[in-house]
Amino acid sequence: MLLRTLLVVCLASAGIACDIQVSKQGDVAVGVSGGRASDEWQRTYSLTNGGRLEVINVNGKIEVSPASGSQVEVWAHREVRARSEEEAKARLAKAQMIEDVGPDHVRIEAKPNDQGVSFGPHGRVTIEYRVKIPAGLVTSFRTENGPVRLENIDGRITLASTNGPILGRGLSGSVDASTVNGGIEIGLTAMNGDSKIVTVNGPATLILSPEINADLEAAAVNGGVTTQDGLPLTVSDRTNRRVTGRLNEGGPRISVQTTNGGVRVGVTGDFARGRGGLRGRGRGEAGG
Repeated sequence: MLLRTLLVVCLASAGIACDIQVSKQGDVAVGVSGGRASDEWQRTYSLTNGGRLEVINVNGKIEVSPASGSQVEVWAHREVRARSEEEAKARLAKAQMIEDVGPDHVRIEAKPNDQGVSFGPHGRVTIEYRVKIPAGLVTSFRTENGPVRLENIDGRITLASTNGPILGRGLSGSVDASTVNGGIEIGLTAMNGDSKIVTVNGPATLILSPEINADLEAAAVNGGVTTQDGLPLTVSDRTNRRVTGRLNEGGPRISVQTTNGGVRVGVTGDFARGRGGLRGRGRGEAGG
């Protein structure tokens, strides 16, 4: 009876092909097959020292790594899924990549248009960015539905996702990272400015170089704050949900906040994955 009902639903959906599979146990899986089209979009830019790069995405991930030279390299894989290959190709041809380029700035944004190409959460266009950048830029990477990942980047860095995690390893300079639905893990090796890490629904993890000098404030509304053994932290205030203090000699401010989730601050990658030692008190607190 269930299989018959699914067949009727599929046949009633004009223009949509259905893939129905029945397992030996009698489980039924229905998929909607259709067309797909993809292409690659590439650009290379020259920016002055301290110039600004901004990449705005809607559906898809952003990955950032160091450039081998002095230029910014942007590669985007664009993919459209539709009911047929012809429709997918037509929609891909209409997808817009908006560039604003100057000697000291580059801004790239994928936009929907008035011809039915959607970049929303339930849209048919996905763009995956791979970006390579030199050190010392002011950068901003944002997506609504997808992860943001960076490795070994130096500069003033802004990261944002609405539905997706943020992962940054080997970062230096300053970081402003935020997500609504997803966790954040940031690894800082050096700082020359204030940093802020904020998530609403998800854990926030901060992994620091043991030599880093900063002032720390970590807080969780619905969750706890934990620190790792060996963290060079002189605590000024600690509760289950809030920790403040000085890292080594103190310096730029690091703020780590989450609403629904825990906050973890440590010095090793094992701790980020939940295998490091936890510490209930930081250096300088009363008690043993």
